[in-house]
Amino acid sequence: MASERLTWAVDVLAVRPGDRLLEVGCGHGVAVALVCERLGAGHITAIDRSATMIAAAEKRNRAHVEAGRAAFVTGPFETAALGDARFDKIFAVHVAAFWREPAETLGRARALLAPGGALYLFNQTPGWSGEDADGFSRRLAVVLGEHGFPAVETVRADLRPAPVAGVIARSG
Repeated sequence: MASERLTWAVDVLAVRPGDRLLEVGCGHGVAVALVCERLGAGHITAIDRSATMIAAAEKRNRAHVEAGRAAFVTGPFETAALGDARFDKIFAVHVAAFWREPAETLGRARALLAPGGALYLFNQTPGWSGEDADGFSRRLAVVLGEHGFPAVETVRADLRPAPVAGVIARSG
């Protein structure tokens, strides 16, 4: 069963049938499954540092992998072997490297985005209030702007156990 947070995040992505997506930190592959339900001729690549998580994600999404809609890569996002791939949408849910180590992480995201592509970052911290989530989004928007992503939209969902903050950015 998909978490409310992941369902909401994938809804925000507004996946179109031909999109090329990259998920950073895919865990068990729940968001990949949600994205694949909306893809026609599109494709999603998912990365996670953990070989155990990638194995679980591949198992969960075996039919999508076999149909050519999904692929999985083990390793750190900053150095993952993705060849010449470019993505319309890159997204991550609760991947702190985007705000804690932004220079390398956001530089890699910018290099992997197709022209007109967007970066979607989501976070949910237990104990957050709506004000906390909004403050996080504002701070993240500043970080994104400082690293080549000036066009930013913030989104929020008041979910349980805490609000989810999201930032959508396009490289400048």
